[in-house]
Amino acid sequence: MENHNRNQPDALPYQKLALLGIDREKADRLPDEVKEKLISGEVTPLVQVSINARNGDVITLPLKLQMVADRNGDPLLVAYPVKAAFDEKRDNILQLTPYEAERLRHGEVIQKGVDFNGEKTQQYLQLDPETKSVIHKRVTEVQVEQRLKDMEKVNDIELGTQQKQAVREGKPMELNVGGEKVTVGIDLKEPQGFKVMQGDMKEWERQQKLKYDELHPEYIGLVMTDKNRWEYQQVVDRQSTERAIKLSHSQKDKESNGLKL
Repeated sequence: MENHNRNQPDALPYQKLALLGIDREKADRLPDEVKEKLISGEVTPLVQVSINARNGDVITLPLKLQMVADRNGDPLLVAYPVKAAFDEKRDNILQLTPYEAERLRHGEVIQKGVDFNGEKTQQYLQLDPETKSVIHKRVTEVQVEQRLKDMEKVNDIELGTQQKQAVREGKPMELNVGGEKVTVGIDLKEPQGFKVMQGDMKEWERQQKLKYDELHPEYIGLVMTDKNRWEYQQVVDRQSTERAIKLSHSQKDKESNGLKL
């Protein structure tokens, strides 16, 4: 699922999006930012959708979407609904230890072997502060080794063994490049899951919090308006969060961190 496929008619998962109340016409009208992230396998911004519940009710709630591949390489749409709080006990598929859950709550990225769809793979896990869901990406998809090589080549530096290992494990690393502080590390919210930032570790942490603070508590997301176009509006209120919780409870049999379509 590469970006150069985005102009192909079947690039978007139309049938799966339809289950969320986004028909083909609405999907085609999605902003390029959303479509490009979806096709490239990145996590999208918040999108307000409508889901038909088992009892016949229509539940409207905000969530984020991500396209991943199943064990056969077929596309799978994962939806991360907004939750009131992160509860690792509900996300049994991740089998998080209390220590791992606490690290995620503190904004750390962890690496863990997780069984998704009958296949155990090494995944990077990171808690999304907007949805309180754990986003994930295969370690091989992030291509840390190539990112580090590219950075070394561009900046004419050579990282030590311990520095590289720390980055592989998901820890941000502060470097001195040409007399300036540069911090690199895994960030699953970024394109390709990797981030290179001007500034020290404190600046890294500040920017991570800043992204969340800019959106919280309004949670600005994309809504299909009566103008027949997607617009940024406030999409999360107490009622929508409660609906998200009800939906999560109704999906207990899936035992997963995100709804898979």
